[in-house]
Amino acid sequence: MTSTCLRNLTVLFATLLSVDSQAADLNARDFFAAPPGTSLGVLYLPATRAGDFHGPADSTGKADLRVNAVAYRQVYFTDACGTLCTPQFILPFADINARLPGANQRSRERGLGDPQVGGTLFFVNDPASRTYSGLLSLITVPVGEYHSQNPDVSPGANRWGATFVYNYTHGIGEKWVLEANLEAQLYGRNNDYFGSELKQAPLYRLQAFASYDFSAATSGALRLIHADGGALRLNNRSLDDTHKRYTQVGFEFGHWLDRQNQLMVSLSQNVAASNGYAGTEALLRLVHVF
Repeated sequence: MTSTCLRNLTVLFATLLSVDSQAADLNARDFFAAPPGTSLGVLYLPATRAGDFHGPADSTGKADLRVNAVAYRQVYFTDACGTLCTPQFILPFADINARLPGANQRSRERGLGDPQVGGTLFFVNDPASRTYSGLLSLITVPVGEYHSQNPDVSPGANRWGATFVYNYTHGIGEKWVLEANLEAQLYGRNNDYFGSELKQAPLYRLQAFASYDFSAATSGALRLIHADGGALRLNNRSLDDTHKRYTQVGFEFGHWLDRQNQLMVSLSQNVAASNGYAGTEALLRLVHVF
C-alpha cells in the first residue's frame, strides 16, 4: 500500500462519521413517544464544514472537509412488540468534498449512502411525567455508492454496521426535560479498502440534552456529545493515531408550525478533537406527522 493510502486511513474514519452520524445523531426529545398507529416522516438536511484536522496525519495543515447531505427517515409507532416500539428506516444521500490530510488535491464523491433499518423498544413510556426510556437499534446495510480507490469520500462504507443507543428521558417541572443517551457504534470489516482489509474498533458516545419549553409549540435545547474509540487496523495491523476523541457542544430550536409539522434547526461545534476533523455542523430538520 502506498504512503498516500496510509495517510488517508485516518480520514476514512473522520469522513464516515461526518456523513453517517448526521441521520443517526439524536436530537432533543427524540424519545418522546406517540400513540400506536402514529407515523412520522423526517427529512434531515445536514451540512458539515471543517477547516482543521487535529492529528499527525495532516502534515501540511491544509486538510478540510465539506459535506452536504440529505436523509429521509420513516418512523412507525406500534404496540406489536408487546410494548411500544418504533420500526424505522433511514435513507441518506451525501455530497463529500475534502482535502485529505497530507494530500495535494481535493477529492469528491456524491451518491446514496448506506441505509439503516431498525427501531426503538420502549421500557418506560409515561407521557404524564414526560419520562421515557428505550433502546434504539439500527443496522447499517452496505449497499450505498462505494469506490474502493476513493473510499475516504465515498458515501457508502462497504461494510455492515450496528448502532445501539440506550436513552433515559425525564421531565423536570413543567418546562424542562433532561436526557442522557449511551451509544455504541459497531463496524464490520471492509474487505476492499484499496484492495486491503480494514477493520475498526467500536466508537462509544455520550449524547446529553437539556431542553426548555418557551411555549406549547416552541422549545430550545442545549446539546453535548462526547465520543471515544474507533481505532483502525489494516490487514490485522494496528494503525497509529487513529483512535478518535471529540467533544461537541451545540443548541437546537424547534417550532411546531401546526399539529402535523415541525421545523427544527441546530448548530454544533467541536470544542475538542483528536485524530479527526474539528468543525461546525448545521442541521435543518422537518417532521411531518401522518
